[in-house]
Amino acid sequence: MSRPAGSARDRALRLLARRNHSSAELRLKLHRRGYAAEEIAQVLEECFARGYLNDEETALRWAEGLVRTKCWGRLKVGAYLAQKGIGRDVIDRVQRRIWQDFSEEAVGRRAFQKRFAASKIPPSPAQAAAFLKSRGFSAPVIYRVAGMAVPDDDTT
Repeated sequence: MSRPAGSARDRALRLLARRNHSSAELRLKLHRRGYAAEEIAQVLEECFARGYLNDEETALRWAEGLVRTKCWGRLKVGAYLAQKGIGRDVIDRVQRRIWQDFSEEAVGRRAFQKRFAASKIPPSPAQAAAFLKSRGFSAPVIYRVAGMAVPDDDTT
């Protein structure tokens, strides 16, 4: 593989100027450009030290945006962050912070309303549940929002 034009540092700064990246995303993009692993590690370390790269802050911003604008639930937000290379411990902390600020049930109701408000025929409980599940809401939220009774845990 030929040496890429420009430094990894310059490339990283250009990428970070456009939008927030997780360290895993930035590492992958630099690797795909052909930069050496050692050079990438140095650039990431410098970006962390200067405050240009912060996985927890980036994940928090992403999660807040997904909940606020796309009305995603806890499960889908967590999966998205994991796919972006955010570590499990950071995801857990971000989830705790996000769901202190937002009610998952209120977000689920808003998603439901946005999806079905214009529909002349109300969705069946199964359709409503499938939609909410696709948005990453937990079973108790789905049951409450879709108008179903929460099943008893007592199976005796």
